[in-house]
Amino acid sequence: MKFAKWIVMGTGGVILVLLSVVLISPKTVHALAAALVQVTNTTANPVPTAPAVPGNPFFATMQLSGTGAQSAGPGTGTLGITQIVITNEDPTVNQVNIFAALMSSGTCGGIGNVEAATNPFLIVKVQPNSTIVIPAPTPIVFTPQDGYDSVNHTCVAASMPITGGNVFVTVNGFVN
Repeated sequence: MKFAKWIVMGTGGVILVLLSVVLISPKTVHALAAALVQVTNTTANPVPTAPAVPGNPFFATMQLSGTGAQSAGPGTGTLGITQIVITNEDPTVNQVNIFAALMSSGTCGGIGNVEAATNPFLIVKVQPNSTIVIPAPTPIVFTPQDGYDSVNHTCVAASMPITGGNVFVTVNGFVN
């Protein structure tokens, strides 16, 4: 009788250990978790979704000449710049400033209405007669700024600290 009891207890212990191993294995744990937490999208109980693209695409080119700043932008919303391309065709220019523009009047996209600069402010060193591509893995964010005309503008601007010409600044990104 004692021997049969030991056999039953030993067999039960082995079965319990095997069952524990099966239940603790990653596939089993994952299957149990999936069965307990399952989200379904029904018309009565919809699951909120977000668009895969963060906003509307944005692209602008500014041609710099002299020392004045030129602006570009959507005018409203939040602008996220993901790439800046600077093509410097001038033999004397070696720096370009990229910044959020504080406008004196009008809208983005002009020359002569950029009154001041605010953050984000980038100083980019660029060789004469060359092109530089600056990727931004995390977008450089330009939010609406209250300009000197008391109007919010979302504008990116570019300028050169010295008199020069034939410098092109292209910005790519998206607007939310």
